[in-house]
Amino acid sequence: MAEGKRLRQRWLAAGAAVVLLAGTALGWWWRSAHAPAELPASACWSVLTRADLKPLAEQVHGTLVERNSTDGSHEHLRPAQGDQDCRVERKPGSGLLWVQVWSMGETAMEVKYGSDSDHQGYSRLDFGSDVQGWVRRGQVGMVFRCDTPENARLGRPYTAVGVAAGELTDLTSAKVHRAVLDIALKYAKAVVADYPCSNPVRLPDSVPGTAANFPPPRP
Repeated sequence: MAEGKRLRQRWLAAGAAVVLLAGTALGWWWRSAHAPAELPASACWSVLTRADLKPLAEQVHGTLVERNSTDGSHEHLRPAQGDQDCRVERKPGSGLLWVQVWSMGETAMEVKYGSDSDHQGYSRLDFGSDVQGWVRRGQVGMVFRCDTPENARLGRPYTAVGVAAGELTDLTSAKVHRAVLDIALKYAKAVVADYPCSNPVRLPDSVPGTAANFPPPRP
């Protein structure tokens, strides 16, 4: 009898330990899965800060990292590197933000961004007379002339900037929409300063109120 009692006590103790370990693991998982997103201090050629990314990540959890199309050694936008793109993501396929910067010729610019271009479901971007582009919920595309020796060599006098919120974000959120517009303007200013553009490019100090309005939903 005494041996049976000791055996039951051992089983009870082992069961309690298993329950404790399971509860600890579950608690760790819950905290990890629901903790605020861990954002990089800077991202995408050192243009973005954690404050720029935070409005996009209010409903996002886990650790987010930057992934560049280059080898990661370039801290700034450089025209000699050609087309560049960068993602901030939780893992491949789960993106928070996507940024592209590339040069463009006259014909391609007119087709994609010109006054006769057809972008149903998009609104024209209001960033001043030197910028052409369009905007929809969570996405901005813009182009402006940027004269640099590299762009002249390539025969692509225009520089385009594309910014899109990823599938981790809430695209119905006005805060996300505004954050994407702010980021797009910040990249336009970074291009003008970092390339630099030898021609004057007039950009607004902040996103115009008309640009911050939600465009109609895409069909």
